[in-house]
Amino acid sequence: MITALSGNGRLLLTVNENGDWNELFYPFPGQFQQLREARLGVFDVNSSRFAWLRRGNGYEIRQEPYGPGHLPESVWCGHGLTITVRDHVHPNHDLIARVFRVRADPPRPIRLFTYHSFQIAESMYQDTAFVDPQVPSLVHYKRGYFFEFFSDPPFSRAVCGEHTLKGLRGTYVDAEDGRLEGGAVAHGAADSVVEFDLEAAPENDTVVRLFLAAGRSLPAAHQIRDYVRDGGYVRFVRESEAFWRTWVQRRLPNPPRGLSERGREVYRMSVLLLRHATGTNGSIIASPDTRSLAAAGDTYNYCWWRDGGYVAKAMDEAGLYDNAARFLDFARICQNPDGSYFHRHFPDGAIGSTWHPPPHLQIDQTATVIASVWHHFKRGADPDVLLAHWPMVKGAANFLTGFRDPATKLPAPSFDLWEERLGIHLYSTAAVAHALERAARVAEEIGKDPGNWRTAAEEIAGAAVEHFWDSAKERFVRSLSPRDDRLDASALLALKMGLVAWTDPRARATVDAIESRLWCGGPGGLARYEGDVYYGQENPWVVCTLWLAEARLRLGERGRCRELIEWAASHATPTRLLPEQIDRASGEPKSATPLTWSHSTFVDVVHKYAEAEHRGELSEE
Repeated sequence: MITALSGNGRLLLTVNENGDWNELFYPFPGQFQQLREARLGVFDVNSSRFAWLRRGNGYEIRQEPYGPGHLPESVWCGHGLTITVRDHVHPNHDLIARVFRVRADPPRPIRLFTYHSFQIAESMYQDTAFVDPQVPSLVHYKRGYFFEFFSDPPFSRAVCGEHTLKGLRGTYVDAEDGRLEGGAVAHGAADSVVEFDLEAAPENDTVVRLFLAAGRSLPAAHQIRDYVRDGGYVRFVRESEAFWRTWVQRRLPNPPRGLSERGREVYRMSVLLLRHATGTNGSIIASPDTRSLAAAGDTYNYCWWRDGGYVAKAMDEAGLYDNAARFLDFARICQNPDGSYFHRHFPDGAIGSTWHPPPHLQIDQTATVIASVWHHFKRGADPDVLLAHWPMVKGAANFLTGFRDPATKLPAPSFDLWEERLGIHLYSTAAVAHALERAARVAEEIGKDPGNWRTAAEEIAGAAVEHFWDSAKERFVRSLSPRDDRLDASALLALKMGLVAWTDPRARATVDAIESRLWCGGPGGLARYEGDVYYGQENPWVVCTLWLAEARLRLGERGRCRELIEWAASHATPTRLLPEQIDRASGEPKSATPLTWSHSTFVDVVHKYAEAEHRGELSEE
């Protein structure tokens, strides 16, 4: 599981519970996942004892975010050794610095081994690895992706080999006798091991700085390598630390004082995570977690327009205005000719995989992009923003206006926000009405004719209340065509979109019914809907619980809102990452971790809570 991460919009590195590199994305967060496996091993020369650092073999690990930028840090202790590992992605160079600090009591010689197996361009084969003894450095490459290791001090030895094919386990076995004896070049399923021979003492750190330069050509990787060597190895580590310290001081808003320290830490990590998940081209991935490959055959490493839109709005709230602007630029490029949005896209803008039949639609995603444009303008008050995105808003609004049943005035069937069912859904309907009303505002703000968008918004909103309200059950049903009256937490989002006023008794009735039925015993938190079996039986979801927090806030229950915010913070991982859901039985994180949507919703609701506390009022959505 991912426990920490660091990125710069091109490189995104994640670290797992063993302190190992877990994913390495390049040239965008979420694309491509270039790393197959990494390991850290230690050989005690005096005792001839070797171990890959794992729990249960005499070593224990402690992981805490390091410094203001919450950089990854892992501390291994065992057999009289303490090995501290810090990882930095440089803010403006495609460069990773991994800093080892080693102590031994009693003092003795040890050998440190790092193993690397790549899957360059997400394929394990046709790779090349070679050692350049003149530098020295170690290079892995395939086609247009090059990764070069070099270090301070220079590594003692490095070898290349193969894994997987020909019945081979991997070149890591070459290290297990404490001495590398392999070759200097390999191709195919290539991997490598680097060795550092160290003298470790109890009172002072023995420091090793291992760097990885990434480039789209060999000269590009060499250029970064030489820049670091000529400029001083320590300088580039310090630059990373200094940048994140400055960024947090200058850019990161202060969370409300009313939150616990845990809540404040999760808020800070959330804002940092939103930045890490955003590519320099504006793409926003749902999660860097790739574990779902084994269970579902695919990952969360895509840009969804609903997730991205909510993340962009949270970034606007947190002052990351430029990052949100880049997302809208990315959305403009990826829009379909008819104004709609495909299910999801790769981070480079190519259409992603889907399990929906044509037309591959979730209409709330198209609606969310429109709403994000208005929210971005509202936070920045720059009419040029609206001019730049006017064609995108116009195309999306025209599509949504036409994608309707003329008899009921409701939107035509599409897939729901949970991406499971085709039908006419309460939340999707409310999102469309909300978006069309925002599109009309955009038009009026820049002197354009809102056309029939406001009329359509009013018709859809009126039809939603007429057709979705069940007077016998005294609550809204979640879907029509086919009818599905199971309680669904997404109704809370529909209320947020203005389905009915919060003073309307139907709003409170809906919120009360959802909390009563979907609140989970044991760990607490709110499930998605009745009968949900995704990764468990009605597991609580972070976003759903936070929707409930905002609903309670809107109903005047600030204390309950804060309780629910603190519930979410308490279920973050020890390194302050929020998962998609919580296991109902164990209370442990479940599914994608971290989930960008969970973090963006945390940021958004914390800002709403702070607004209510400090001003005594709530801003218009």
